Amino acid sequence: MCRFSYKFIRSLRNMHIKLPLSLKGMTKLDREQFTQIITVPYVNIPVECIQTSKWKNSLLTFIYKYIIKTKEDIVKIVPSIEKYVEKSFDFTSITLTYGNYSIDQVIKAILPDDLGKDKPINTGSGYSLVGHIAHFNLKDAVLPYKHIIAQVVLDKLPNVKTVVNKLHEIDSVYRNFELEILAGEPNTIVKCRESKAIFQFDFAKVYWNPRLSTERERIVNILHHNDLVFDVFAGVGPFVVPALMVGCTVYGNDINPESFKWMTINLKNNQPKKSSNQYYVFSLDGREFLQTIVLPRIENYQQEIKNDNEKKWCLSNNKIVILMNLPEIALTFLDVLSEWLSTNIEEKEQWILPIHIYCYTFSKADNRDEDIRMRLKSILPNINNEQITCRFVRQVAPNKDMMCVRIILFNKKNADEILSTEKTNNKDEGEEEEEVPAKRFKQDSSE
Repeated sequence: MCRFSYKFIRSLRNMHIKLPLSLKGMTKLDREQFTQIITVPYVNIPVECIQTSKWKNSLLTFIYKYIIKTKEDIVKIVPSIEKYVEKSFDFTSITLTYGNYSIDQVIKAILPDDLGKDKPINTGSGYSLVGHIAHFNLKDAVLPYKHIIAQVVLDKLPNVKTVVNKLHEIDSVYRNFELEILAGEPNTIVKCRESKAIFQFDFAKVYWNPRLSTERERIVNILHHNDLVFDVFAGVGPFVVPALMVGCTVYGNDINPESFKWMTINLKNNQPKKSSNQYYVFSLDGREFLQTIVLPRIENYQQEIKNDNEKKWCLSNNKIVILMNLPEIALTFLDVLSEWLSTNIEEKEQWILPIHIYCYTFSKADNRDEDIRMRLKSILPNINNEQITCRFVRQVAPNKDMMCVRIILFNKKNADEILSTEKTNNKDEGEEEEEVPAKRFKQDSSE
């Protein structure tokens, strides 16, 4: 026989159990104060009955939807267990401890009720997981409770060994931000998996945003074997590493020496053993990388293919991809292309491979698409509307969206053919897909 009340205990995290008001304002974690005794109804039911899907679903309905005060309440909802109710219905006391409550329940019990009433803020239940690190972006109002929040996360998430909080916005050319270690081990070198690759890096010294994993996967799915890929702001390699694994030849660049170091390590560690494709890593300013590496290599590569009939045939369905994920200023780097596109026009028109540029930017305008096209036209005046596609990526703050601009140059296919190809590789490409964070308890819109 099995008591229904035990199932109740296992389901506490999905219920609204009132915790003692004495917990409010706690700044030093006292786990004993979470202990309380509650009275719950129970019915003794044979285990084999509970395991049947029909009864299991009915019993769970009690837990999530109904307050049971009398045995008639149970019989009314699940008449088939009436004989067990008549025999054994009663009430019993259960002791609940700190271990029975979820992160969200504990933090809500501790923080003052007025936090976040005037303006929504991350009150501690929104965080990102990067390897063994739980990363918070706590606002000033929550800071008095930062250490207790960190301890709760350490207690509840066995894979988390370090809890950190971002102190400032990204304001350096290296795209890293100052972190404060709130609890756990003082170790910020992490390993995490994405797009079938394993990445290693020092989270305190490089840029890594787990909220962009879906966007990165979307781009990787568009790539084909033998595509040529340039990443102007490559970080530790979240685009170029899986691109290399797909079979692309990749050129990765980042001005941050730490990003350069870890990108090199990640490319080496993830390169397929039998792969003949090469990778090249640089640590240059993005504009210098475009001028001295990307554009000259494109010119040489296009000429090679044009003069080699076998390559022309083998690579006829391939493309050259330029990735520019530095949303704050990436569009401004496109001025390098303006002058380049205005020279040797007749020769470039004979090129075989199209060039797809994926440039990320922010927009606060009411009409995001129009705003981006206007800004882009001021930088690349000779680009027509048919060559430009704007796509929503994610909301980074209220009234501020991250957008992806695709620019296609030297294309021999029409727009419908390109769209069809990309939809085949991304089955839901037509949908505006929200970025899914790397295992967070709640969506945190702060950047």
